[in-house]
Amino acid sequence: MSNALFAFDDRDAGQRAADRLIDRGVSPAAVHVHMHEPYEESLGRKADEQISGGLITNLLDLFQGIFDFGSSPHDAAAFEETVRRGGVVVSVDADSDDEQVTVDEIMLAAGCDQHTGWSHAPAR
Repeated sequence: MSNALFAFDDRDAGQRAADRLIDRGVSPAAVHVHMHEPYEESLGRKADEQISGGLITNLLDLFQGIFDFGSSPHDAAAFEETVRRGGVVVSVDADSDDEQVTVDEIMLAAGCDQHTGWSHAPAR
């Protein structure tokens, strides 16, 4: 199995591309969408902002990014930056060369802004 990452600055375009992959027969378990979910300004986050300038919240967000991309065989730093800025990264596991070609065509047609090559994916 091989893995590639596809970054989209446009969150909606990334989600549509992931949906299109599934519609074209890529297993839903092989398509992973990484994005920051909007959050409400909870009392804890407001207190953290006042006390530490948001340090604790930023550290938690950093660790979330590390764990989200921890199973990727790629250096995901640039892709984490896309997510931090509000974009989407779609990680795709492909079982064959034909599936890789299909994924590449769909993601490029959808306007991905950055992508990796295909690398051997670790077992999940």
